[in-house]
Amino acid sequence: MHGHKGISESEFYMWRAVFSFTFVDNVLSLEEQELLQSYLAKVPFSKDQLETLKDDMRDPHKDVVGFYRKITNPEDKKRFCVLARAIVWCEGDMDAQEKAILKKVSCLSEPEEEEIFHSTRNHPHINTY
Repeated sequence: MHGHKGISESEFYMWRAVFSFTFVDNVLSLEEQELLQSYLAKVPFSKDQLETLKDDMRDPHKDVVGFYRKITNPEDKKRFCVLARAIVWCEGDMDAQEKAILKKVSCLSEPEEEEIFHSTRNHPHINTY
């Protein structure tokens, strides 16, 4: 059951960025759909947050960089990077993976974001997502 309070604003923008990240190429694979559905069911979003996410999915041309910039908690930024890496799984080819992510989320190459992005390169959770 989804709570009234929901999750923090920072974490919510992290999820909005993740969802919009999956839609950037206008192709949503079956695996991505299943992944997003499982998060919708597991994360304790508020009713309003859930509605916003569903709106985002109906109009998938949202600004992933804009959402990412509203993530205030460094841990949420790191989690976004780990999830993006899991979504853009490139059979262990980190350079190809990073190029694919940076094409969609250009701000991750900015000095203050680059450190967070690179710190997730070998994150243990990438394989579990």
